[in-house]
Amino acid sequence: MQVEKDYYAILGLSEAATAQEIKKAYRRLARRYHPDADTDEEDVAHFREIQEAYDVLGDPDQREAYDRWREIEGLDQKPALILRATPSYQTLAYLGEEQAFYVLLEIMPTSEIKGKRPPLNLCLVLDRSTSMQGERLQKAKDAASYIIDRLSEDDIFSLVVFSDKAETVLSGRQRPNKALAKSVVSTIGSWGGTEILQGLLAGLSEGEKCRLPNSINHLILLTDGQTYGDEEGCLEQAEIARQRQISITTLGLGADWNDELLDQIAARSGGTSAYIDSPTKIMEVFRDKIHSLRSVLARELVLTLRLGKEAKLREVFRVSPYITRIEEQGGVFPLGMLESHKGDVFLVDMLVSPQSVGQHRLVRVEAVGDIPVLARQKERAWQEIIVNFTEEPIPDQQVPSAIVGALGKLAIFRMQEKALIELGRGETDLATQRLETMATRLINIGEIELARAALLEAGRIAKTGQLSPEGRKKIKYGTRSLSILPREVRHD
Repeated sequence: MQVEKDYYAILGLSEAATAQEIKKAYRRLARRYHPDADTDEEDVAHFREIQEAYDVLGDPDQREAYDRWREIEGLDQKPALILRATPSYQTLAYLGEEQAFYVLLEIMPTSEIKGKRPPLNLCLVLDRSTSMQGERLQKAKDAASYIIDRLSEDDIFSLVVFSDKAETVLSGRQRPNKALAKSVVSTIGSWGGTEILQGLLAGLSEGEKCRLPNSINHLILLTDGQTYGDEEGCLEQAEIARQRQISITTLGLGADWNDELLDQIAARSGGTSAYIDSPTKIMEVFRDKIHSLRSVLARELVLTLRLGKEAKLREVFRVSPYITRIEEQGGVFPLGMLESHKGDVFLVDMLVSPQSVGQHRLVRVEAVGDIPVLARQKERAWQEIIVNFTEEPIPDQQVPSAIVGALGKLAIFRMQEKALIELGRGETDLATQRLETMATRLINIGEIELARAALLEAGRIAKTGQLSPEGRKKIKYGTRSLSILPREVRHD
């Protein structure tokens, strides 16, 4: 008996499960994962866990002892994460060819969680190059002062500024003198070129130095310019940041910055990227980000997909609170942080090959993350998608409306991606047609302003063969914001 293991979760049961429910769950899982069923090594290992769980929970005396020791060790708490999985179909017909299949995943916090907010270890890295002079730098300094005012006594804050060199203006410490810190911020001036790597190196050094066992470690990078010659170094530092549990938010201000680089820095660290089209919006973005960081429930959240032999993964997308493609890293899909007052929604895009009649497990979905507020590590939630294959005629099946909505907005998101690829190949006619079609779809869902931007850029491509820097970013980040809304996700 290993009391640190959650045998109830392994069997997919609650602690109130009856003996009959335990036996039924064991039989169902054992049939699916038994070594005689031609399963892989991971399935064999999972079968051993299932057997171990049943050996304990299926014996009344051992179950009583297990529950008692879990209570003594404080391990009998309710799960912090909820994972809901909605498949596009419950039954598939045998067609003799591959079929598209989707799973909508919702990862949410449980409502009962209470505890002290973990400390925030935040480093702000600001571009101070010549292009930032004037209103841009002043608004950035105002936003930095806003953050300083909202720090709690347990929070740690550091500030780095960079051009072609980096300077640590405020070194990380708890309980900073807020008046003095804001006074230092007010003296920041602009000069020099833009070397993002210098700012990242100094900022991550501060973040690592101040990291606590249960802190929320984050770096916010704001720049308005291009960096040259250090792109690979920036991406390497993003990988190191993730290993050190420091996520990065990258913010591009204006039009003259490398959106692909900032996107990759954020993605590789488990963070997010955003476009700020006007200095007047810096404060709003910083306000939203600090609110988000202060409400983090889970950090280092990752998604694992264990596909059955009949399933082939195509892509994974986050579809709420924003749209972005999730790339696999080291066998998992890094999801970053989860806030305590809302969930994130993802769409798994698969192909399913023909199978024999009967039930088949297409995928086991598992979300794992640390819960600092509860001092828990590797909190798990999982679901399995079981589909019945039949040779009988299937009445028309309605795909869940949330999946239909997600696919519709994903189609628009993919259109702008394809238009950029076509433009890069010199296929201006195709790119123009793609943006015009995208504009029509945007109008159909009420996104009039974004549709106008797409049409304007389509006309620009037809005349000049190029997008404007502003139009490129407006379309790219505008389509990313076409997330499905919480009210669009329904459960019966």
